[in-house]
Amino acid sequence: MGMMDDLLRQAEARFREVTPWRVLYEPKGEGSLSYAMEEAIGASVAQEEVPATVRIWQGPRALVVAKKDLRTLQAVKAAQMMKEVDWPVYVRQSGGTAVPHGPGTLNLSLFLPRPKEMKWNIDDIYRLLGAPLIRMLESRFGLEPYFGEVPGSFCDGRYNVVVQGKKIVGTSQIWKGGPAGLRSQRPGYILAHATLLTRIDREQAVSALNAFYEMAEGTRPVYLDTVATLASLVSSSPNETESAAAEGLLEVIGDWTGVRKQELPTEKEQTAARTYLERSLPAFYGDRS
Repeated sequence: MGMMDDLLRQAEARFREVTPWRVLYEPKGEGSLSYAMEEAIGASVAQEEVPATVRIWQGPRALVVAKKDLRTLQAVKAAQMMKEVDWPVYVRQSGGTAVPHGPGTLNLSLFLPRPKEMKWNIDDIYRLLGAPLIRMLESRFGLEPYFGEVPGSFCDGRYNVVVQGKKIVGTSQIWKGGPAGLRSQRPGYILAHATLLTRIDREQAVSALNAFYEMAEGTRPVYLDTVATLASLVSSSPNETESAAAEGLLEVIGDWTGVRKQELPTEKEQTAARTYLERSLPAFYGDRS
């Protein structure tokens, strides 16, 4: 665990370098507005109307896809059909593939102003995103999480958070205002997003993911035995586990940012989110397919 300890120390130091921070806590999602809010917060951070922001939140029960998942009309129709089985599809701004959200999951989003000079690269951002979750899983639950790929899991990548060979956190990011990882003089922001599976019904979630992809592109890419929930790895009840995860993550973020008071998005951000609402719905992309 020596290398992981070093990564965690480096990430904590980077958190402390960024000052000030704002911490948002939204434990209950508001449908598609939860995803439109990501754009509104990013725009506020880019224009330096608010500081760098950590958002800890829960979305509604849904599948959340990247725009590339809706590149065909067939995929858009598949997304619309999922609503009929109580798995509506919403669109996020970051990359990757479909992820289950809702009760039984916990989301962590980081918003950083786009640096004018080369300050971070894509790997740095993923480590900054995953490190608080890893620290929380260690300190609250005594687990030994690490970064790694899990082929056959949802939204797979090198910066999954993995426990006992099973993926429990998916991650993605996007750089707005120019190519990722490069300098940019335009106002922009970096959004990195993670979803922790706390107690969601794993079989239902995987079935929904595969149903979407089977209708969209004729594949069933997610394998049940590649993913786990936090609740399945610890002895506490599912509800206790979910509460402890949120409390533990807030504690780590508070320690690393120095911010103990959580807020809600500003009124301006809430208003702006409504103007972005259309872009979080699959039908918007159907018009452009």
